[in-house]
Order: sequence, then structure tokens, then C-alpha cells
Amino acid sequence: MAKRRKKKRTQPKSVVDDGSQKVPKTFVFVRGDVGDSVRALMLDFRKVMEPNTAANLKEKRSNKLKDFIAMSGPLGVTHLLVFSTTDLGSYCRLLKAPHGPTLTFRIVQYSLAKDVLASQKRPHAPGSEFLTAPLVVLNNFGEQENHVKLMSAMFQNMFPPINVQQVVLSNCRRVVLLHRNKDTGTLEFRHYAITASPLGISKNIKKVVQARIPKLNNLEDV
Repeated sequence: MAKRRKKKRTQPKSVVDDGSQKVPKTFVFVRGDVGDSVRALMLDFRKVMEPNTAANLKEKRSNKLKDFIAMSGPLGVTHLLVFSTTDLGSYCRLLKAPHGPTLTFRIVQYSLAKDVLASQKRPHAPGSEFLTAPLVVLNNFGEQENHVKLMSAMFQNMFPPINVQQVVLSNCRRVVLLHRNKDTGTLEFRHYAITASPLGISKNIKKVVQARIPKLNNLEDV
């Protein structure tokens, strides 16, 4: 009598790995009384760090810094950006949770996103740019001093790493530029939107291509 054949699984079970454990996440918040301008700057930084940040984080006066650090572990938060103001000026602290290191920067000057849009002749209306993390470009961070290498590592680890072989160009919609001025020792933090523009065509044709043309299928004459 023939034995009953048992079917063996020929394909391995699929394992879902979205890489969420490797993606850096941030808390961006203020400490103390900072004023409306610095609070608006903090909200701009939250926008820069999207989508891997707590966009609707609400801080209270009773919250201590250790409260945010304690919550960073269960939520997978790796970095904290803390804005504060004293009699000497405004500051931004970058902390690596949960045990450091910590970088402290004094804010010399800044421009809010709304001010930049108001100064542009043709401001760019954001759409789906904030659904993916920005690219990071570091300039003048190639020196071997320990503090420069520490800053470079901290800034790079704030954002998800890029796999050149798997990156989708359509997802590269923003870029963060960090420029280090060797003479003054200051850092410039800039946030740009990446747009595509057709090349090799006349100016008039470019306007037609880039314009939003309404549907004309229901019209008999133009």
C-alpha cells in the first residue's frame, strides 16, 4: 500500500520588514518662555523633520526634559531638538536619546518659512514633499577635529540613510543643506524644495507645459 504523500512548503514564509527600527525619529519642542517667533521657528523645524517626527506634539510647563527622554525609548525616538530662550539669546540643543551626546547652538539669526514665501515672486506651494524625508548635504565638514566629526555624525544620523541602488528619484522632493563657515565658526541651516523643469524648449512652450490646463473635452470651440 502506497504511503500518502505530504506536501512540503517549497517557498519560505514571507517576512515583513519595513525598516521602521532603522529610521531616526525626532521630538521637536520648546522649553520655557520663548516668544512667538522662536515658537514659529520650532514649528518650521518640525515641518523639516517630517514625516519622522511627532508633528502634533504638545508640551506643558510641567513637563521636564527627562519626561521626553523617558518617552523616546518606547516610541523609537532617537533625537531631540529643544529650543529655549534666555537673557543672552535663543538656543537650540540637539540631543541623542537617551544618553547623549548633546550639541548646543546659539541662534544668531533666522528667517521663518512664511517670510521666505512672502519674499518670493513665485512662491512654491508645498504638496506631497513632506511625505518623505529630505536629503542631507553637509559642506565644510571634512576636517578631522573631534567636534566637527561629532557634528557631522549627529546631523547625518538625524535623517534616514539613503540606499543609492533602491532610492526612488520621485521621492527626492526636499534637501537640507548644512554649511559650516570655517572663518566665523557658524553653521547655516537651509531647507529647499526640489522641483523639475523641462529643458530644451522655448519659453512660451515651457509656460504651456507647466501650466495647469483645464479640461477642454466638453467645449466645442477654444
